[in-house]
Amino acid sequence: MRSKYSPENLVEKILELDAIEFLGICKICGIDVYEKNVEEDVECGRPNDDTNTTQAASHPREFADIWSDLCDTIEAMNRVRRRNLGRLIYAATKKEKEK
Repeated sequence: MRSKYSPENLVEKILELDAIEFLGICKICGIDVYEKNVEEDVECGRPNDDTNTTQAASHPREFADIWSDLCDTIEAMNRVRRRNLGRLIYAATKKEKEK
């Protein structure tokens, strides 16, 4: 029998969240939602300081990539971190049921 905070149960509960809540879980887990395309200066090997090019170059990642990273992150969490994340997820899904 799987526990309440098993990775499988947490992933199933995440499916019940709204989009903004899902993005919050991604932020908590450290999952990047936008691709970071920083142009490097070829001569120096440093990021280019031109802020206009870096803002224009970043765009949203594919959902499948974000979901895969989130599932991998939850799977790699230790028991305490998974329990703390589960408390947030279960509280958010319980709030939705009360409406």
